[in-house]
Amino acid sequence: EILAMHVVEAINKKLPNTHLVMHGSSSVPQELQELFNEFGGDIPQTYGVPVEEIERGIRCGVRKVNIDTDCRLAMTAAFRRVASENLAEFDPRKFLIPAMDAMEALVADRFERFGCAGNASKIKPIGLSEMAAMYASGKL
Repeated sequence: EILAMHVVEAINKKLPNTHLVMHGSSSVPQELQELFNEFGGDIPQTYGVPVEEIERGIRCGVRKVNIDTDCRLAMTAAFRRVASENLAEFDPRKFLIPAMDAMEALVADRFERFGCAGNASKIKPIGLSEMAAMYASGKL
């Protein structure tokens, strides 16, 4: 257990309708670290939060999970791979398309695992002026 999941579970038990945020919860996948380093990167060995623990947190009220590090790592590792395998390439699309595909695959996996895939149609967009008014009124 990387996180103090017993604390998250205790909060959920006492305050079951409280939504929690899991800051710093990127999983930092080992295979992406290895790919990044294989193609010229130099990230020292590091560990994130196992996806299974994030899933457990979601079952206990976590409603926001930060996965930006995973997204950036997926994108940059793919970019480095293409750059290393195609030394004469200078068209940014040749780098960016595989990089975006890698990030998209990671995000699709997390959406599935975190139970939020297929829910986009349930989200009602709120315009900037309406959101600003909600903040100003203290509603948010």
